[in-house]
Amino acid sequence: MGAFTTQICMLSTGHNHLDDRIYYKEVISLLKKYGSVSVVAQGTAPPDYKCNEGEIKFFPLKRSGSILSRLSVVPEAIVTMIKYQPRVCHFHDFELIFALPLLRLLTRSKIIYDVHEVYPEMILDSLKIPRLMRPFLAVVAGLSQKLLAVLTDHVITTDNDIASQFNNVRSKVTTIFNYPRLSLFVSDEKKVSELGRKYKDRIPIIYNGGFNENKGLFLMIRAMEIIRKSNPEVLLLLLGRADGNTRLKIDEEIRRRNVEDGIEVVGWVPHRDVVNYISISRVGLIANLPIRKWRKNVPIKQFEYMACGVPVLGSDLPPVANYVKAAGCGKVFDPASAEALAQGIIDILKDEDEWRRMSESGRKAVREMWNWDAMEERLLNVYEGLLGR
Repeated sequence: MGAFTTQICMLSTGHNHLDDRIYYKEVISLLKKYGSVSVVAQGTAPPDYKCNEGEIKFFPLKRSGSILSRLSVVPEAIVTMIKYQPRVCHFHDFELIFALPLLRLLTRSKIIYDVHEVYPEMILDSLKIPRLMRPFLAVVAGLSQKLLAVLTDHVITTDNDIASQFNNVRSKVTTIFNYPRLSLFVSDEKKVSELGRKYKDRIPIIYNGGFNENKGLFLMIRAMEIIRKSNPEVLLLLLGRADGNTRLKIDEEIRRRNVEDGIEVVGWVPHRDVVNYISISRVGLIANLPIRKWRKNVPIKQFEYMACGVPVLGSDLPPVANYVKAAGCGKVFDPASAEALAQGIIDILKDEDEWRRMSESGRKAVREMWNWDAMEERLLNVYEGLLGR
């Protein structure tokens, strides 16, 4: 492992090196101003990865899965920061807050905590944590974040609900919404043409995101069972990562409901290629279930659908409904009902004039308001406050 190429280091024990927020938004923005950035993240570093915006170097950490298993990576992350002493350590994961006392004591780094989730609510709704342990762990998570945040130089959050959890350090909190970088949402004509030919006799609709029950995966599968009876040409494309267990459950549910011809599990697609799948789709789905986390966290996928001119059909929860209704770029549905989801898809597909109006409204809203340009300025202002101009 060579030395850091810069005094700015992005650190993550839970995301990969080319994460859409860390790399495609924050790193690229920082490269424009500071010329070089190092990224320390889990998994294998991308080989010979070139970036036109500046010099970037990747440092791999041991790959891990759950938050608990990621704790085992924290010592390696701490040693790396102590060894290279970056001027800024910008970290992205809850488990790393427990490293803050050591980082503060053993480095001279300016420390930024970038918070992507409402962790207490996330723990309360987790299907991977025993039910009886959830309330206790949620309280510990909330208190730990709040108390240890005083050791940071700045806290960045992805939405206002997360920011409200850091009222004790309010003066050093900046909300930088995870809006899309529009330059990445320009489709590749050749790939779009290939996908168009592949799905030429179908009406593709899309879900892009994590594969888990709380994101409504099984609700979408049930909805497709209903839609297939009247609209057999509709095809749901599922893009995203799934662990082995989840993928088995998805495949089993698709077979059980006899919708193999109505759903294609595409799997993970590189961030730069997602736009091509969205561009050939007629509806973009957000089927988050009505749990605590999804009443607060704002999903990025709605803005990616809008950027591509694809009407949004989303759960009637504030982080989705507030945007969809303000932009007039789609419809919302009762997230407790597969029937409501199915009817929403049918309603959007049946009126071509209304489809075009929603398509253009979404594009306009993202182009004028909900894009990364304004967020980039906020990020650079944070760094100027820490490093000076």
